[in-house]
Amino acid sequence: MKLAAGWGLVSALLVLRVQADVTTEELSEIQNQTIQLVMEKLHQRDLPNGYRMTSIVKSVEELYSAGIFVNVEFLMKETSCRKHDWSKPDCKVVKNAKTYSCFGCFKFEYDSHTVISQVEECILLRHLNPGRKTRRNTLCKEVEMKVTGKTIGVYSFLRKE
Repeated sequence: MKLAAGWGLVSALLVLRVQADVTTEELSEIQNQTIQLVMEKLHQRDLPNGYRMTSIVKSVEELYSAGIFVNVEFLMKETSCRKHDWSKPDCKVVKNAKTYSCFGCFKFEYDSHTVISQVEECILLRHLNPGRKTRRNTLCKEVEMKVTGKTIGVYSFLRKE
C-alpha cells in the first residue's frame, strides 16, 4: 500500500516537473505571442528595471469553434537593464531579484489572431496565494468561454413559425 502511494506521489511530482520545464522553443507561435503580450503589459508599469522570463509554469492551447484559447503562467525576474531595454538579450538577472508570477488567458480569432478577450496579471511571487490562484482560474474560464460572432464549423438552424 505504501509503495503504491509512493509511486503515485512520484508520478504527480514528475508531471509537475515536466510541466515546469517547458521552453519557449516548445511553444507555438500563438503561445509565444501571449507571453509577449503579458510581458509588454508588465513593462508598462512604473518599474525602474526590466524583467526577463525565467521559467514557464504552465502553457495550454485549446481550439474552439469561437477561436483559439491560450493560458500561460510564467515567472519573471528583475534584470540589470532599464525598463525600456527589457527585451535586449544581454539583460542579466540581478542577485536577489524580485520575482513576478505572471499569467495570461487570451482568446484569439482563428484567421487573424486578433485578441477577442483577455485577462493578464503579474504580481510579486510572494503575493500569490490559493485565493489569488482561484481568482485567476475563474477569470481565465470566463475568457475561455467567450463567444464572438465568428465561429468555425458551427451551424445554426432557425425554425420558421
